Amino acid sequence: MAPSDLQDLQANWKELCQKTLPAAATAKDPAQSKWPVLVDHCFARIVLDNVVGVDSPWKEKLKSPAYKNMSQPQLESCIELGFKILDGAVDLVGLNEKSLALRGKQESVKRKRSEEPTSEDDEVKKRKLSLSLQPDSSAQDQNRNRNRNRKLITGEISPYFASPSPSMKNPRTNSVAEEDLTPWIPKIALCHKTPFQKRVLTALCQVPRGKFTTYAAISTYLNACPRSVGTALRDNPFAPDVPCHRVLTTGGGIGGFRGSWGRNGEVGKNDDKKRALLREEVVRFDGSGKAVGVAWDHFR
Repeated sequence: MAPSDLQDLQANWKELCQKTLPAAATAKDPAQSKWPVLVDHCFARIVLDNVVGVDSPWKEKLKSPAYKNMSQPQLESCIELGFKILDGAVDLVGLNEKSLALRGKQESVKRKRSEEPTSEDDEVKKRKLSLSLQPDSSAQDQNRNRNRNRKLITGEISPYFASPSPSMKNPRTNSVAEEDLTPWIPKIALCHKTPFQKRVLTALCQVPRGKFTTYAAISTYLNACPRSVGTALRDNPFAPDVPCHRVLTTGGGIGGFRGSWGRNGEVGKNDDKKRALLREEVVRFDGSGKAVGVAWDHFR
């Protein structure tokens, strides 16, 4: 691994712990039902104890500062766990309790929890929060997502962390830079694909960075069926430049990617790769793993 790659991972880890996770906690992001910590060093403690420490506090296995002394696999694993916290794929409360238990503080956590007052209002709040984490199915949910997207654009909520890239993202506004995919259209026209596959790939060139569309939206535009669109995208020779990763299922599900599609509730083997590409473009996901916001369908 080149020194620059290690430095990028170190910068990513620092950004994740020092800015992105604390911002999500301060904003009470619904990806987690409860954010037990708010400050950067607490998030670092939780992640490091669960990835590096495992059966003891991380400082017993690694010199401080952690970001300078972690190996590449350790940095990658810590960043991956941070993403899972942001996505709601893991329970932050449970991770925090495990970390505290390694430090002999589990009993104090249990005592504090037992002393917390409970009431009917608390139960109502829990039910409302549980409902808010379900897939969007009402106008109220859609309004909530639109409001969250507005906060993302204005910077009131920090976006999911992505590796710094000046060509992709304005660090002051968290907005995503525009791109011009028209140079790919002649290449698509000359490639060895069927006419329909070329039409699908050409349509992808209209989908902006930072947005996502659906198989159904493309099929409507091309007067085809969603399944045929998915089949046409199975072998995209120009990926990820011609962005098949921006095509999701109706409702924001991850769909298929690179020939793999999760079936019967199982996760596809390339789902994480597709989600990572979208996160880099500041597309967000809720606690159930579905994209937040309204699908883009302004084909012309």
